[in-house]
Amino acid sequence: ITLRLSDGRLVYVNCEGRGPLDAMVLLTDCEQVKFSYASTRASDRRELMSPDAFLQWLDTAGEAVPDVVDADAELSSDAADPARWSGTLRGRQGKKGSAAVLVAAVLAVSVLAAVGLYVTSRGTGTTGVADSGAELVRASISESTTWRAGRTYHLDGLVFVESGARLDIEPGVTVLGGPGAALVVTRDGSIHARGSAAEPIVFTSANPEGKRASGDWGGVVLLGDAPINRGQAHVDGIVASDSRGAFGGRDRASSCGVMEYVRIEFAGSSIGTSNALNGLTLGGCGKATLMHHVQVHRVHDDGVEIFGGTVDFKYVVVTHARDDAFGWDMGWTGRAQFLIVQQHPEIGENGIEGGNWKDHPEAQPISRPRIYNVTLVGSGSLNRNQRAMVIRHGSGGEFHNVLITGFPLESIDLRGKLTAERIASRALVFSDIVMVKSSPDGQSYFAYESGSTDDDGGFDERRYFSEIASDIFLDASEALGPEAWNLTAPDFSPVAAYVGAGSNKLPPTDEEFWDLTASYYGAVRYGEPAIWTDGWTAYPDR
Repeated sequence: ITLRLSDGRLVYVNCEGRGPLDAMVLLTDCEQVKFSYASTRASDRRELMSPDAFLQWLDTAGEAVPDVVDADAELSSDAADPARWSGTLRGRQGKKGSAAVLVAAVLAVSVLAAVGLYVTSRGTGTTGVADSGAELVRASISESTTWRAGRTYHLDGLVFVESGARLDIEPGVTVLGGPGAALVVTRDGSIHARGSAAEPIVFTSANPEGKRASGDWGGVVLLGDAPINRGQAHVDGIVASDSRGAFGGRDRASSCGVMEYVRIEFAGSSIGTSNALNGLTLGGCGKATLMHHVQVHRVHDDGVEIFGGTVDFKYVVVTHARDDAFGWDMGWTGRAQFLIVQQHPEIGENGIEGGNWKDHPEAQPISRPRIYNVTLVGSGSLNRNQRAMVIRHGSGGEFHNVLITGFPLESIDLRGKLTAERIASRALVFSDIVMVKSSPDGQSYFAYESGSTDDDGGFDERRYFSEIASDIFLDASEALGPEAWNLTAPDFSPVAAYVGAGSNKLPPTDEEFWDLTASYYGAVRYGEPAIWTDGWTAYPDR
């Protein structure tokens, strides 16, 4: 169990020989009781609970529950970090007989009445910390803070990185979340989450493995002051009166921070309204934001959602999103290279869904990302309304070196008259795209639209992509091996050489962002013995 002070400081209690204390462990059965203390806020280092104060607390506990605490305690501080200390209580913790039936939970409740603490139970995934040793994060982060390598942190509710604060997360950190929990980096705050291929940073459910599901917690939100086509906006789930939910501004070159070798799993719950969060949400993040080697897995809503800004992405994997995998609106004008999407046969809709602004599709700046080297893997299931790409609400964009396979509905669907008109003005461009027809019933790559089904002013996707657009290949042979549809250990390497070397579309040579060697269809080069997803990605079902 965790004894937690009202200001967020923690005392962890562990019964040696029996594991973490809970309501079924007799305190009298413990050979010795171990205590450890850690401050969850940097400011607490100046006003921490000392070992001496804890010994006084034990005396108070003994007065509250007579004869229960009757033993010697040895406590010591960490010389390198005085905000942490630990110790052991040895000997008799209670009298036999009536005291023998006193369980740890009753002791804790009795002690709490005397010292003003309260108990957080462990392992339920609904309240408190799920893992023994996790450091609870309850308050917003208002000054520079570091989450240390190898440790586990638990988000207790909505945690903001406030204006002027910076959160550094070291490699190997695990961050847990439960219902209503999310990490929100405000417009003037920043995050520097730098993992590695060997030690990725993992945001995941507080429930134990085997009992996790999409929507167990909220997600990660980054807000900035780069331009959006609404001037300013407010992220869903945070009350409109709370300015910490605002995003959008005029600084195209601004930064929301860094996310490198990061996994986000089982997210997508609501944090205050009926709207669920996405796994990773970026609102108004600028060009100096660094986003690469990021995976979003098993999210209840969209995987990655971008609201305006100029942020770039590189090496992104989105797997088993319940809604769309990768989407944008509000005037996103950034770049992306190396994107993999895998849809689940029982959930999920569009691999990519891009928009500008539903109510005002002509709003400026229009969404116009430039995207190269994409692999979109649909489930092939006719039970799902899965499309590879849906571009709507007046969005523009450039899409090159794209491999599409396994989608039971359209490969590319344009919606809205203005969206289709973007093609004539070259604000919307498709080239060097392979569409593999793998639908079991032999349906074509595009739907027929007429009458009430015409949603783009009469634009004929079938004719455009078959006869007009350059370098669009419609193929009946499979370009990926069966492992691309493996849900727990996928391999997205091409099996056809032409896919790995057939594109002549090079990214712009005058921009350092692009990998100029990636002149091939899809996100993975043919014949590579190791690919960029190796080591740091994971695909757990529960």
